[in-house]
Amino acid sequence: MMARLPSGRHGLPRSFIESNQRLRIVAAMLRVLPDRGYPATTIGDVTAEASVSRAAFYKQFKDKEECFLATFDLCAGWFCEQVEVAVEPEEDWRGRVRTGAAEALRLLAANALVAHLIAIEAAQVGRVGRERQQALLDRFAAVLRADHPGRPDLPDDLADILLGGVVSRIATYIDAERTERLPEATRALVECILIPYLGAEEAAAALAGLPDPRNRG
Repeated sequence: MMARLPSGRHGLPRSFIESNQRLRIVAAMLRVLPDRGYPATTIGDVTAEASVSRAAFYKQFKDKEECFLATFDLCAGWFCEQVEVAVEPEEDWRGRVRTGAAEALRLLAANALVAHLIAIEAAQVGRVGRERQQALLDRFAAVLRADHPGRPDLPDDLADILLGGVVSRIATYIDAERTERLPEATRALVECILIPYLGAEEAAAALAGLPDPRNRG
């Protein structure tokens, strides 16, 4: 679906052509952002990368912001669904946190463009970008809030604070061009999430089975 359409008369239905062009524009936005950043990215950059005309762009999106948000929604939806599938078999809250964090970091490490979009570029778009990023985090925060074994007096926004810190840590890996090494941070990030709910001792016990980069020989 992302492939360039053949030139000339190809007999493809208009609906297919427009769907193909939309996906190519979204993919182009995803590819252009790491090099130029959202503020400096132009519609011309995106159409050149997608090999479509400006007219084709404006048939799909009213402006650059709408294109970015469509790109974010597509990528964030895929990302959340993959993590939720991985977490579904886990019956224990600790297992859901551990598995979810590990799968999220694995996916981001394997999909650097998506990682950059979610952790870096969303904040560059302004209020609407931050709202999209927060909506993504809210899906994960719901897992932390649901049936956690921690104290009942924990603040309601604890999950949001913890996940904001996780995104910040992910961004440092991306800025340092170490995105592929994000799984190395799994143990430390899971521990930081679990300690406020369980305490240090029980959190350490819940980390069993996660690789510890400090023990690499």
